[in-house]
Amino acid sequence: MLAWLAVVLLAVLACVIVMVGMFATAWRRTLAQVEASGLRYRMRCESCGHEFSLSPREFARIGMRRSRSATRTRVEGPMLVNEPHYRYVAKRFVCPACGEKVWCENLNANEARDAVNPIALRNFGLALAVLVVIGFAVRAVLA
Repeated sequence: MLAWLAVVLLAVLACVIVMVGMFATAWRRTLAQVEASGLRYRMRCESCGHEFSLSPREFARIGMRRSRSATRTRVEGPMLVNEPHYRYVAKRFVCPACGEKVWCENLNANEARDAVNPIALRNFGLALAVLVVIGFAVRAVLA
């Protein structure tokens, strides 16, 4: 009985490790594809007003972010799709002009969202589909 429980717990642990690995790989693949698309984030320093651009890798760094958005519902085929429409998005960066870490407004947030969403959905959807298949396989073996 104890050996069976150990096997099940090891299988669950292995699935969690595979899941984290697959989502980390999907995240890296998404960033690489977005960078290859040529997308640049246009930013404006809220302190001095200087405008500059960032690569997707620089923009994706961990940091504080604030935004205001309104959800817009549109009909796409037989589905109702809710998408946020950003009125304001800002993130804390070191401004290249004034050299201080300040809030910088993203001037092309909606265009960036439109470019990134299809790539991210494709990569993370593939990772999720693989995980579902692995889950069914583990369930069939353990049943």
